[in-house]
Formats: sequence, structure tokens, C-alpha cells
Amino acid sequence: MPKFQYKALRRNGSTVSGEIEAADQDAAYLAIEKRQLSPFSLVERRDSPLMNFLRARKVTRKDQSAFIRQLATLLKAGVGLLEAMKSLAKSNANPALAKCADAIRSDLRAGQRLSESLETHMQDLPRYVPRLAELGEATGTLAKALADASERMEFEDSMRSEIRGALSYPLFLAGVGGLIVILMFLFVVPRFDALIGNHRDNLPAISKVVIATGVWMKGHIPLFLAMAGVFTASAIFMVRNKAVREWFRSTAEKTPVIGSFLIQSEIGGWARTMGIALDNGADILTALRLGSSGLQSRELKSGIEGARSEIRAGRNIDEVLEEHLPAMDALSIDLIRTGRNSGALADMLLFVADTKEKETRERAKGLTAIAEPAAILFIAMIVGTIVLSIVLAMTSLYDFDI
Repeated sequence: MPKFQYKALRRNGSTVSGEIEAADQDAAYLAIEKRQLSPFSLVERRDSPLMNFLRARKVTRKDQSAFIRQLATLLKAGVGLLEAMKSLAKSNANPALAKCADAIRSDLRAGQRLSESLETHMQDLPRYVPRLAELGEATGTLAKALADASERMEFEDSMRSEIRGALSYPLFLAGVGGLIVILMFLFVVPRFDALIGNHRDNLPAISKVVIATGVWMKGHIPLFLAMAGVFTASAIFMVRNKAVREWFRSTAEKTPVIGSFLIQSEIGGWARTMGIALDNGADILTALRLGSSGLQSRELKSGIEGARSEIRAGRNIDEVLEEHLPAMDALSIDLIRTGRNSGALADMLLFVADTKEKETRERAKGLTAIAEPAAILFIAMIVGTIVLSIVLAMTSLYDFDI
């Protein structure tokens, strides 16, 4: 919505200036006059492209979860949906989210549902958020559904933050170590090539490879930098490409340690979403559909879809999950069976989610704990190989034993 800078007269004749947000200039005049002021200057504020660029900030998952949490809080407090969106558009520090709130408010005025508008204007949201919003609209529990969705988003964001924080130092070590290795190849190894001269016939194979690599890098620095740039750009492209990310994830799920961590984390998220859906009034088939919407694992998605078909045919959920989800442990199956028999399936699924999320945190800490020594060991092996190759070259050149 445009913003206007104004100057106006108070009733006592004094001058006042300020800024007001309105749909157009006429609406701005009316809004100022409602404040018992007489405007004599009204100019729309137009920011320069440079200012817009400087103010622009990427919308993070944390920003999104805070947005959904604030919306749920406003709705729970009895604020209407249109008024809540207006409040979020004005108060949000992120211009992109403020713009989204304005766009969603326009859609709501046109009769569109919140869930549809969230999918349109906030496409980076996890898929379960608009689906839970749709469920909340159908059952009259929109505020609770959004609060539950934001809670899951906050947990996922905290997990990512913990893992990133734990990996930051190992990554720093790996970066510094890699730089040291490159500098050794550029400035240290070529010096030994000059010392060896033409006496290369008796050099060990590893020494020949290391020295030849250093000489090549020293003589082709522009080409080496170009290759490094291409490699970096390719890595960034692969990280941002959805198909590549899915392939990497599918491959990682098949590894012994990391695969188990990813699968159990996914099961915890599925149980959380399904429990939330049941707690908000969804039937079991709808809850299964909502639960699978947040899954990234193709294997788990396929298993859930197969289970959903058999539950539709009348079978019990614990039986079909045991058949279609072999990765789900016996304790979780027993808890789901108990929940089905006692009529407290939602509570049991949320308990399974809490258990899995706790296990995920512990496994994440265990995996990140070995990242630092692994990075040190990897760099030490590379540096050690370079040093050993140089020592072997010098000893073979001067023919003495060590």
C-alpha cells in the first residue's frame, strides 16, 4: 500500500508533519482530515531502487514461522482475519512478508480462502502449513491449526540452527585447511621441483604426482581459479536444484548412519503433523494425507500412500503401518495401536513425535560431534601426504635412509 508524507495545520494554527498509509491520495486526505487536521501538502513517498535493494531481506524459515505464529495469536485474540492481515502488513519488519500480507488481504477481500492464498503468495512455506490452514477453515479451528503449524516450523528451524551451529567450526577448519593445502601447492611444492631439477627418474610415484600437481597449479593460476569458480558455481546450483537435492537425499537415506537419522526424523515430523490434524478434527484419511504432504522421503511417501489405500478399505492403521513402513520401530507401532484402541490416537501420535524429535536431537549432536575430528583428520591426511611425498623425493634424490 502506498505511503504519503503530509504537512497539515492543527486547529490552533500550528503545523504538523508525518506519514500515512492509504490506498490512494484521496483516501490519504480523508484519513488526515479524520485526525482533525487540515492538510496543505501531500506527496507520495517513492523510494529509490537503491533504497529498496538495501531494505530487501531474504525471507527465512524463522521469519515465516513468526508470521504464522503472529497470525494465529491475533486470530486467537478475536481479531478478524482481514484486520489481522492489515496489522501484519504494517508491523512486519520484512518488506517481502509485509507485501505478502497485503496480497493475502486482497485475496481474502475477493472471497478467496486463506489456505489458497498462502499457497499462492508464500510458496516457500512447508506444504503442511496451507493444508493445516485448510483443515482449520473446515473445522473452525483456524487459530489452533496455525499455532500448531508454527510450532512444528519452529522446531524444524531450531534443529537446522543447531546443526548449522555445530557444523560451523568443522566447516571453518575444513576451509582453512583447504586454503593451506592450496597455498602449499602454489608456493611450497614448486620450490622443491626447482631443487630436484632433472633428477626425477628415481622419485616415488606419489612424489611425482604431488610435485607435478604443484607445478601445474603454479603455472596455470588463472585456469585453476576459473576451474575453482566453475566448481563452486556448480555446487551452488546443485544445492539449489530441487531434483538434485532429492537425488542426494534419496542416496543419503541408503547410507547406514545418516540414512537412519533422516528416516527417523521424517517419521517424527509425519507423526507430529498427523497428530495435529487429528487433534484439529480431521478424519484419519485426511490426517494421513496431511502427514504425507510434509514428507521429503519418496520411500516413506509411497509407504504412507499404500497404507492410506488399505485403511480406506477398512484395515486398522497400526497393522498397515507395520506392513508398509518397516522403518517404524515396534514401540511406535504399539503406541499407535494403543491410541487406536483407547480413542486417543492423536495424543499417541504426538507422543511418538516427541520421542522421535528427542532422538533426532541426540543423533544430530552425535553426528556433529564427530564432524570436527573428521575434518581435522581429513586435512591432516592431505597435508601429511604432501609433506611425506616431499620428504621421499628429497631422500631419494640424496640417497640416504631415514
